[in-house]
Amino acid sequence: MLGPMFAIGDQGAGVPKPSARLTELPGYGRGRAGPGIAFAHRLGSNEAPDPPSAAVQAAVAKAMTGAHRYPDLRGETLAEALANRHGLPADMVAVSAGSVTMLDQLIRAYCDPGDRVITPWRSYEAYPIIVGGAGARLVEVPLDGRHRLNAAAILQACRSEARVVIVCNPNNPTGTVLAPDELEALLDAIPAQTLIILDEAYADYADEAAMVAASPARRLARHRNLAVLRTFSKAWGLAGMRVGYCLADRSVIAAANAVAPPFPLPATAQAAALAALAEEDVVAARIAASLEQRRRMYAGLSALGFEVALSQANFVWLAVGAEAEVLTLHLSAAGIAVRCFRGEGVRVTTGTAAATQALLTAAASWLSR
Repeated sequence: MLGPMFAIGDQGAGVPKPSARLTELPGYGRGRAGPGIAFAHRLGSNEAPDPPSAAVQAAVAKAMTGAHRYPDLRGETLAEALANRHGLPADMVAVSAGSVTMLDQLIRAYCDPGDRVITPWRSYEAYPIIVGGAGARLVEVPLDGRHRLNAAAILQACRSEARVVIVCNPNNPTGTVLAPDELEALLDAIPAQTLIILDEAYADYADEAAMVAASPARRLARHRNLAVLRTFSKAWGLAGMRVGYCLADRSVIAAANAVAPPFPLPATAQAAALAALAEEDVVAARIAASLEQRRRMYAGLSALGFEVALSQANFVWLAVGAEAEVLTLHLSAAGIAVRCFRGEGVRVTTGTAAATQALLTAAASWLSR
């Protein structure tokens, strides 16, 4: 964390002050180069290293010809396509400008000030910002010794009334997962009156990827209190287009839509996502390339002596603790941007084969310094 996002002080006479709770919000860390800084290898933001396909770029260019018109009020065209892909009715799908926006909608729709929201921690750094911004209280449940979600501890935290439980699986930034049977047992045990937000931004990279399209419908049939978040920013290669979505019971989707602004997606973003959905072979190739680099990174860094969490995402987690900043600076000097979590560890996104080799070379030189 980088400290408060906003500095709330004496604003001067006649200037309105924002809510005092903003002073408690952490900042969202930078995972890439800042202004005026260039890196040969950008491995800090969990982006795909390759650009969108020619078909996706053509679809965006075509959508631009209608940029003088408003897009779908609720992104209905994309929502229907996603419903078909996941085997769900269209009214069980909502789209948004990235899955983080949908998370914000769900928290605002279900939480009142003071409500408890439970999540494993360390996890996605936007959670405290979103929960705190809604005036709710985030309860952080520590990961276990293998950097995995601790299901028993989550359930213990739920003994006091919890409004929402957020589970990131695979977890960001550690990449660790709950196995399907472990996850199902956790979903079964959480009280029905608690909304469960299952953040699956990285599900395409996990061992369960063969069931990535079917698994939400199967789970939603058993758990009406479940909301599954997905994104086009990672495996689908559209981080810059900001497209995410939610799969959930009709009542949950209706609540999320009730607090959503109209026109959640520009026509260009919707066109890009629709074109990407028609190219699952391109996505599969992108995933395969990422998994190969993840394997090389894990094997190489482990051989060097790093503690590397067993990742099922498009990144690896180096649990270097207090040396996180020093390692980050060393990699930066070698032209490699990574994501530093001060005092905890460093997250490194998969990139090109050249980026992996540069990382391993720089990591080896850091150990021999």
